[in-house]
Amino acid sequence: MALAIALGVTSTPRPLHAAPAISAEVQEHYDRGARERDAGNFAVAASEFAAAYAGMPASQKELRVSVLFDLVDAQRQAYGAGGRIHEREHPAAHLCAANEALTEFIDAAEKTRKGKGKGKRSGDVIRATELRSEVRSQLDAAREGKPDFDCATAELPKEGAVENPTEPTPASKPARAPRKIDKPLVITGAALTGFGLIMVGLMAGGLVRGKRAEDAGEVFVDMMPTTPRNDEDLQAIDHRGKVGNRMAIAGGVLGALALGSGVALLVLGLRGRPSRVAVVPAMGPRGGGLTLRWQF
Repeated sequence: MALAIALGVTSTPRPLHAAPAISAEVQEHYDRGARERDAGNFAVAASEFAAAYAGMPASQKELRVSVLFDLVDAQRQAYGAGGRIHEREHPAAHLCAANEALTEFIDAAEKTRKGKGKGKRSGDVIRATELRSEVRSQLDAAREGKPDFDCATAELPKEGAVENPTEPTPASKPARAPRKIDKPLVITGAALTGFGLIMVGLMAGGLVRGKRAEDAGEVFVDMMPTTPRNDEDLQAIDHRGKVGNRMAIAGGVLGALALGSGVALLVLGLRGRPSRVAVVPAMGPRGGGLTLRWQF
């Protein structure tokens, strides 16, 4: 796995598998920086990432820029964590270091791009430029509270230093919390499932009733072929058939919707997933359906 992916989606140290030229010392600095970042010691993490970045070979461009972005992120978080403001000491010194590292990377990349005659910037350079703009905006905000602040003379707060970095501890499997059933979802799901079964039964009954009416109509016509269409007995048979068909259609539609929604809510409720979901049947003069209510 490439370092850019590993650092972008996880907060645990990963070996630099894609870079056989990376020294053990650089790997150790990076791993320690990742552990300190996870522990909330952002100033120490930034220091370790800076050491790893400085030791990365120039040929490892992709890995080096990934470490740079981790370094900048740690520096910005170290600034956000605050620190003592005394004489030249100021947390914004972390932003100064981030701005300097990004500027150095951007200038070197632009020099290479112009030297090769390429007109398009790489995605890493674009991202670095955007990050530098954000860092400089933070620096401008920091200067508003201390107008005499100067990156050239700024020093990191001494109180933020940690002499003994955090050592890795054996990973322990967290205890699984007991699963709690979401009763409202289970009740709603059970009700919808029951309603769906009733509708399926209604559909079956409608199909049977319609089939019987159809058979009765055929027998009636065979026995009395001269019977007019408006005959009361024939009209009654036709009415029973239409009612059966409507029952089958309504039962099929509502049954499928209710069963699908009911089973889904039952699964969610039994898994203990909190949700404010309610699915209720909606009946009207010309038909029916289901209404889904979801509260945020």
